[in-house]
Amino acid sequence: MQEIFQYRNGTGVLHRMNPVAKIGGGAAVVILAVLTSDPLVLGGMVLGLAALGVAAGTGKDLAQQVPLLIFLGGFLVAVTVLTVPEIGLSFGLALALRFCAMVFAFQILVATTMPTALVRALRRIGFPADYALMALVALRFVPHLQIEGTKISEAQAARGFSPGTGVRGMVRKALPVLVPLIANALGKAEVIGLTIDLRRLREHL
Repeated sequence: MQEIFQYRNGTGVLHRMNPVAKIGGGAAVVILAVLTSDPLVLGGMVLGLAALGVAAGTGKDLAQQVPLLIFLGGFLVAVTVLTVPEIGLSFGLALALRFCAMVFAFQILVATTMPTALVRALRRIGFPADYALMALVALRFVPHLQIEGTKISEAQAARGFSPGTGVRGMVRKALPVLVPLIANALGKAEVIGLTIDLRRLREHL
């Protein structure tokens, strides 16, 4: 299983582009997505980002996000249709496409920029060192959680756990994975926090 939100080696234009420029482009996508509510404009942004990702060699990474985005998008549309029937469909579709555009932009950014280069770029544009370090840790943490979740799921299957099919089966399958995954993530987050605090203390001594 390919890890999400990870840097992919490449020599394309986006890989060679200045990280500060890529951060600016990603921020522009987010701002434009927030300011517009037209599903056609947002749909065009998503298609454009998908084409850009394919050209940059990150098409597989974007395709990996599609099932989750479809599920979340359908959920948003369903909720808005039920709660705001007058504008629910168009508003829900705009929300779904907006979220998709932001995820695609972030995926392209991290897949074409080395983590250390991304942190240096954040520092260059004025981000505090602590926030830049948090960004680096998060980028390293997400794929680790993905791998750990896959291992837990495989362990449950090896023990003969059969959650069933349909929505109920999906819920039953997710719970035995999420509980240990969240517990492990909280434990690792505490260790990382203590490590950062100790390094700060060492710098001040």
